[in-house]
Amino acid sequence: MSESLSEIDSIYKDTISKLPPKERIAHCEHLIDKAQHNLMGNKTYMNENLREQLMKIITAAQQEIKQLEKN
Repeated sequence: MSESLSEIDSIYKDTISKLPPKERIAHCEHLIDKAQHNLMGNKTYMNENLREQLMKIITAAQQEIKQLEKN
């Protein structure tokens, strides 16, 4: 199983996770958009480690959204 967003992102864990679900989902959507933009705009300059980190963030944020939408 992949890491949760709280395991990857300390700001999410310490602050964002205490917000209402709607705001948490908006934050996750913003993270996904930002990470995808970075992946697409900088792929020729990006090393594999950074690419993997961005993909982890995207996956974790997508999982968090699914979890929040269930509740």
